[in-house]
This record gives sequence, C-alpha cells and structure tokens, in this order.
Amino acid sequence: MTSLDLASPDRKTIRQIFDSIADRYDFINSFLSLRLDEGWRRRARDLVFEGTEQSILDLGTGTGRFLSLFLKDYAWKKAVGLDFSESMLQASRKKLPSSASWVSADFHDLPFQSETFDLIISSFTLRSVKDVPAFLRDVHRLLRKRGKVAFLCLTRPRNVLCKLLYYPYLKYYLPLMGKLISGNRDAYQFLSQSIQTFQSPEETAKMMREAGFSSAEFCSFTLGAATLIVGKK
Repeated sequence: MTSLDLASPDRKTIRQIFDSIADRYDFINSFLSLRLDEGWRRRARDLVFEGTEQSILDLGTGTGRFLSLFLKDYAWKKAVGLDFSESMLQASRKKLPSSASWVSADFHDLPFQSETFDLIISSFTLRSVKDVPAFLRDVHRLLRKRGKVAFLCLTRPRNVLCKLLYYPYLKYYLPLMGKLISGNRDAYQFLSQSIQTFQSPEETAKMMREAGFSSAEFCSFTLGAATLIVGKK
C-alpha cells in the first residue's frame, strides 16, 4: 500500500495498524505532539462535561485516555468504551475502573439501541470514518434528547506562519519519528496522510447539522492543530 492510499485505508488495514502499536500508542502520541495531546483532552473535557449526564460512550476509545478523564471523580450509571482493536481494548481495561464496560465493534455499525446515551465522545478518530454523514446520523440516533456529541480532532493550522512550520512537521517529521519509535511505517503515514486530507471543522459542523443536530460548534486548540467539534441534539 502506498502512502497515498493511507490517507483513507480500508477498515482491515486500520485495525491492523492500531493492533500493532497499542503497547506504545500513548507514549508515541505524547512524544509526537510535544505532550500537547493530554492538555487538549483535558480542555475538551472541561468544555463538554456539565456534571448532569448519566451515560457516556467513547467511540474509538483506544487506550481509554479520553474516557478516563470523564470517569475520574464522577459516578456514571453507564460508561462504555468501544473500539474494533482488541489490543487497544486490552490496554484500556488496565487503565479504566471496573465500573466501565467495553464493546468490541466497528463504529461504522454501532450496536446500541436508539436514545441510549447522554454524552458521546471521540478523540482523534473521526478522520478514520469512511462515510461521515451516515456515521453522524447513527450517532444522532444514539443520543437522548438534549444529548451531546464531542469530537476532538487533529486538524490543520490556518495561520500562514504556522502552516510553514506545521506542514513539514506533519509531512516528514511525524511519519519518520513514528516509524523509528513504533517500528510501523504505515501507522504514522496513515496519521500524516489522513490529517492532510481531513475535512475542515466547518465542513464537519455542516454535516452534523444536516444529520439532525440542532447545533454544531467548534473550538480550536494550539492555533488549529486540534479542534473540538460539539453537536447537540
């Protein structure tokens, strides 16, 4: 598979990529983001969490780092982490409390009844979705009335000076260092290529409104390197 193909690989390839790097995933992400990723998660949690929600679903939970912030010091009636990588789920089980439950499934086919969750979250996974409009409609279906979804996404800075610094990092440094540390060339080529081709936050917000969300807003972090996109039902 060429690096161009890795901008939007098939589901089997994505699963193999994440299975292969699960044990080093957290370290590599922190290293490559200059340790900014944890701050993005915490800020997203603070902006999204209201304290009245009773049920939460984390789509593409990975090692559970995003979900763990929401579970800390708060008793949820229902907390679920979903991922299709068994290796990632095994890593998340070691970090999250026993009160959480895990579902091994593809988020293109969500195995839940309608109006099940008050809050749905997802970090750095939306760029892996193959059919975004269909996925957003399904997420909307799962939310209870007045429920909320929050996507934390890796995006591209818009400031001209930031672009001059960020694009060489994204195109060359990130895949090279990711390969050297993880031993998997495709994993961080996928990360690089998918960020370069991922739709803008404005496009995502437009799709969310078209999928039935009453509102869709976004907030940029670190000059646009990451963006939180929130939709309300």
